[in-house]
This record gives sequence, C-alpha cells and structure tokens, in this order.
Amino acid sequence: MRGSLLAIALLFALGAAAQNKIQVKLAPELKGPYTGRLIVYTQADTTKGFTGPEEPGYAIEVKNWKAGEVQTITAKAATFLKSLDSLKGHFKFVAILDTNTKERGTSAPGNLYTRKEDVFELGNGSSPAVLTLTHVFKDRVFNQSDSVKEVVFKTVLVSQFRKEPIYLKAGVVLPPSYHKEPNRVYPVVYVIPGWGGTHHNANSQGHRNAYGVGKGEEKIFVFLNPDTHDPFGLHAVIDSRVNGPWGSALVKELMPYMVKNYRASADPKLSFLTGQSTGGYAVIWLALHFPKHFGGSWSTAPDPVDFSNFLGVNIYKDKNFYQDNSGKDREIYLIKGVNQTTLRKMVQKELLDGDGGQHQAFEAEFGEMGKDNRPVQLFDGKTGIINRKVAESWKPYDLALYVQQNWPGLKDKVGSKIRIYVGEDDNFMLQHSVRAFSERIKTVNATIYTEFIKGADHFNTRGLVAKRVQEEMDALIKQEKLQQ
Repeated sequence: MRGSLLAIALLFALGAAAQNKIQVKLAPELKGPYTGRLIVYTQADTTKGFTGPEEPGYAIEVKNWKAGEVQTITAKAATFLKSLDSLKGHFKFVAILDTNTKERGTSAPGNLYTRKEDVFELGNGSSPAVLTLTHVFKDRVFNQSDSVKEVVFKTVLVSQFRKEPIYLKAGVVLPPSYHKEPNRVYPVVYVIPGWGGTHHNANSQGHRNAYGVGKGEEKIFVFLNPDTHDPFGLHAVIDSRVNGPWGSALVKELMPYMVKNYRASADPKLSFLTGQSTGGYAVIWLALHFPKHFGGSWSTAPDPVDFSNFLGVNIYKDKNFYQDNSGKDREIYLIKGVNQTTLRKMVQKELLDGDGGQHQAFEAEFGEMGKDNRPVQLFDGKTGIINRKVAESWKPYDLALYVQQNWPGLKDKVGSKIRIYVGEDDNFMLQHSVRAFSERIKTVNATIYTEFIKGADHFNTRGLVAKRVQEEMDALIKQEKLQQ
C-alpha cells in the first residue's frame, strides 16, 4: 500500500514538473488597460532570430489588462505545432499583444511587443519563462520630398459602406520634368503591390526599379496601399462584400483627384495598371470591371485567377483544403522545388496570429460577411473540410469563370489590354492557376495574354519583366499621341 501511494505521489510530481508556464508582464509605463490577443513565439535555436522554420507558438485573449498584472500562458492556450507542456530545453521567446482591431498584422500601430529576445529553460520542473512587453509599434511616417508625395483622403464610398471614416492612401512618384513643365500632363501608372507592400513602396528604390519607375516615357507612378483599414487582411483594391468598394474608390475618387491635383492625364488610354501577387489579381479584376477607365493592365504572379486551381485546390469539387484526395497534406511553399510547409501549417499559424492572415484575406476579398461580422470561412480551420455553399458564393471573383461568362460583352472593351506574367517555378505554385485560367478563356476566344517564364519564381518575375512592361506601356502612349 505504501508503495502504491509513493508511486502515485511520484506521478503527481512528474505531472507538475511537466506543466510549463510563460508569464507576461507589462512595463510600468505601459499602464493600460489593454484588450487584445497575446501571442508568444518560441525559437529552439537560440543563436538565430525568428525568421527560420516554423516553431511552436501560443496565444490567449486578454481583457482590460493593466500594469502590475501578470498574464499566464499554459497548455490550455491556443497552440501552434506542439503543446507547451511538451517543450524541453532552452528556448528564445518574444511576445506581442495585438490590440489593433482596425489594421491587420502583429506589427500594426498600437500593438505592444517585447524588444528583448529572452532565453529560458522549459521542462524538468523549471521556473516559468517571464517576458515583459516594453514597446509599442508606431504608425509609420511617410517621407515626402519634391518628387515623392503622400496622398491621404477620406474615401466617401468605402466610409459609407463601412459606416466609419476610412482613408485611402497612396504614394505618388513624380517624373523629373514635373516641376520644370507646369502645364504638362502625364500618363499615370497605378501600382498595386502584394503582401507586405504599401504606399511607402514609393520611397523604396528596389520597388521603384521593380515597377519600372524612371524607365522609358515619363509617367506619374501612384503606389496604392492595399494594406490599410484591413482587419481581415489586404483589401486588394477591389470591390468586396466584406471590405467595401475599394476598386470603385480608386476609379471614382483617386483617379479624378490625380487629374485635378497632380496633372495626371484624363485620357483613360493613358491610365495604366500594374500589380504583383495580390496586386496582380487586383489589376486583372479592375481591368475587367472598369475596362473603359484603363489603357492597359500588367499582372505578375497573380493570386489565384481560376478557383478550380486555388493553391492546388479545386474549391468546387475537392472535399478538403488541407489534404488531397489520397489524404496527403498539400504542399504550398517551395524553394527550388523543395517543399517548405503545407497549407495546413500555413493556415493554422495564421489562426494562431488572429485576424488578418492571407487565407482570411481571401475570405474577405471573395466571400461574404457572416452574422458575426466576420468573413464566412471557406473551410474548417481544424479539419480543412470545405464548405461547398461558401465556395459557390466565391464564383463572382473567379476571374476565369467571369471571363468565360461575360466575354461577349467585354470583348470590345477589354480587347488585348490585359497581360499576365508568371514564373514556371512560382513558390506558391500560382502558375497552375494561371494555366487553368488560360485554358478556360480559350473556350470563348478571349484575347487576354498569358506568359509562363522559365526559371522565374514568385519573387523575381516582376523584376524580369519590368523593362518589357514599360516598353509595352510606351508603345501604347506613342500610339495614343499619334491619334490625338
């Protein structure tokens, strides 16, 4: 009997030792109260930063948190990859408190973070890891100059839809002769960047080079910000049933503003679109829905344009977003042909972070708002099972289907204005969706150009075609000038 009691006591002791805890405090000057999602990220290799392979992470919701109070994360927290109690050894930690409900991302203005990357031991009865939130992310300041200007104004259309003040933001790069020739008007290029891109790209030489600023005929470049007022992820500058009419705001508000205030040409044939990734999808959507307002549209590595191949998933026929029909997890991110992760891991990491990840962005772009005032999910986050009704509701945003169904009415308006470039080695395998798009639009003899660039991936396609894109724009500019 005494032996049994001893065994039970030992089991309890071992169980207690396995209960890892992470305690998070607020620096004294961060008085609060704060409400939001507290996320802790771990890194097993303490010699490296938090940019490597996926590592376990944990999150809890906090409410009215004040300085002096401690938040404790245990195995009951939302978990990515591994239970907290299973971790043993030394780990590096960082913590973020996401308090911003208006902007997506853990680094949105107003969010709190630990500046120091602390190392603690877990397991074997170790003491709790103790982290302190010490800093607050600030709103980024736009650097204006004689040649680069920031445009910010309240968009009436999106504000009415959202029932709150919403502001459109753009970075304008003026051509060299702009101040020397005060009566001259210029062709204008509207740039829609991909994930992580904002109107601040107007100040980045690398982004300017990628989009052809300074090449060929003088033009005004307008870098749009698809990453503002977007709690559910990039609004992509398209009209959405969740995010609102951002595409209409571009055409009906920003474009007239540019004509009035920056001597942009009012001639639609001298207004051009170009975009990458999410922006690549957007410029195709805009050219199809507002064809009379643009002279041409150049897309690189666009997000899925045919939903029968949506990151390798046929959302209309496949049962599961995470697994193929044989039960194998779908790969998503390849580097030189080697898989880095799966759709399951990518989505579940986004779920750990909270609102605003790539897949929720798709749901907000293409889907409908639910009764809980959140985008309706295409699939179950835990199991990956696709909601067929939701998939059907996405059809208006399936560009291949849209072209197939509407080409007779679009043919004369769109003509050959749309050009799509994608790498044969796209990291997210987006070339397969473009290929499906290309095959489907052939059924209606649509004159939308698609090109698959050998050896190019998701990130270098834009740079590889930058010169060509500007040459093709210049040819249209010269043609229009001859006809005037």
